[in-house]
Amino acid sequence: MKKAELISQLENAKNNYILGLAAISLFSSGEAREILSKNVAKFGPYTVNFDQVAVLLSNPENQAIAIKEFLLSQLRALIKESFELLKSYCSESGQTQAMQTEPWYQFARLIRNCLSHDFRFVFNERDKAKLPISWRNRTITNNHQHQHLTLDFFGYVETWDLFSEFHAFAVERLD
Repeated sequence: MKKAELISQLENAKNNYILGLAAISLFSSGEAREILSKNVAKFGPYTVNFDQVAVLLSNPENQAIAIKEFLLSQLRALIKESFELLKSYCSESGQTQAMQTEPWYQFARLIRNCLSHDFRFVFNERDKAKLPISWRNRTITNNHQHQHLTLDFFGYVETWDLFSEFHAFAVERLD
């Protein structure tokens, strides 16, 4: 992979996250429910009706849960994809050491692992030996073992901030 391709793929991941945020904005509007109830997606031999989404969004409690879960999927995709893209590029280009010395690396690695383990922190012995690990005003400690990642600890703002650091690293510090 060339650096331009890495940057392009990071931009795609960012755009997908922004599309998810835009979808949330649309889902929150009353007009969306009417539009959804009348539309479908067709692919191959399949037709998926969106009326179930309209019904889900019409109940405020269900809407809040659905929107939160959708945003969590967007958060997971942005962080995991971006981290793995960087890791792969650095491995292929002999720049792994540069990535591993970034101030966000160990924190991001543990968050990425947590997102992969159903939003639970699971530390191996090597991880435990490195704890506590901090990034900005967040610190992961041994007390997080087997705990769920909460949006208070790492939410939408932290997701955007961490992605921004990934992107800056790719653009400014990688060859």
